[in-house]
Amino acid sequence: MAAELDVNAPWNHSRSVEWDSETLQSWMNREMPHSDAQFLLTGGVQAVFSTEPREQSLLYTLSIIASAGNATTRGTFERLVDVTGGAQERRLERGAHALADRLAINLGIRNILFRSPVTNIELKGDNYFVVSSARVVLARHVIVAMSPPLASRITYFPLLPPARDQLTQRMPMGSIGKIFAIYFRPFWRKSGLNGQILSDTGAVRTLLDSSPDDGSFGAMLCFMEADEARRLDRLGNLDITEEITRDLIRYLGPEAINVSGWDMVQWDHEMYSRGGPAAYAPPGVLTAYGTALRAPYNRIHFAGTETSDYWIGYMDGAVRSGERVAAEVLANW
Repeated sequence: MAAELDVNAPWNHSRSVEWDSETLQSWMNREMPHSDAQFLLTGGVQAVFSTEPREQSLLYTLSIIASAGNATTRGTFERLVDVTGGAQERRLERGAHALADRLAINLGIRNILFRSPVTNIELKGDNYFVVSSARVVLARHVIVAMSPPLASRITYFPLLPPARDQLTQRMPMGSIGKIFAIYFRPFWRKSGLNGQILSDTGAVRTLLDSSPDDGSFGAMLCFMEADEARRLDRLGNLDITEEITRDLIRYLGPEAINVSGWDMVQWDHEMYSRGGPAAYAPPGVLTAYGTALRAPYNRIHFAGTETSDYWIGYMDGAVRSGERVAAEVLANW
């Protein structure tokens, strides 16, 4: 099904309305009723989208699967979730923020305005006035590189087209947090365990060994996702770590109680994230408003991983979308 989609316009498929009229969960109930199959797919969806299968449309799910490749390699669900040969295979040694730091150096720190959230984008004559609490910037073109629901919190004048505004009202963020359980050593390795865990119970159900290769300390990366993330959002840090410690003991054995430290972020609480890893489409959204995802309005261009053709929801998709809008601006300069 995913292989039949045009990654640039999945809403143009002959069965797009049919597939966009139901959730992934309703399709699973009908087409794969076996509990083992549902367990695997549900766990994969929670890990990749930080949603529950009942929340997102079948067409949206298929479009993400189709995007897990490139012009010569067909996307598959396995490529989204696999550690070996898939999207989860690599990590940045100094963390994902190292990528932003390097880009900032290349761009020039003096060219980046910090603590200046944009509140208004207004077209006056031939120029856009990009307004923040710190200053006003005049521009011929504006690139909005944010998830759709966050981009909607900016005030635009003239108003954005109805389709674009309606789209941003209908694409919520996934619900996600990460917490690292730090140990003096990755003790699970001595038992031959690779630290990759997928469960259908517990506060954290997707876990990965994020320890350095030399084993100088242990770091178990635990994801808080979808329904569980929303439940944990209502708890204090101590309650969260107590629950996760119990999960770790169940997964790794009694030695897992000896956590030496925690490092946690809940993106649902973050002002400029409010969830993650990306915005998703419930039923009916892509077929009604999908064309507004990438379409520029006058000289306002929209980027972000949700607007990519390949690897939607991943950093690769974010970079691809940046290349696309840069080409748009240069073509109309």
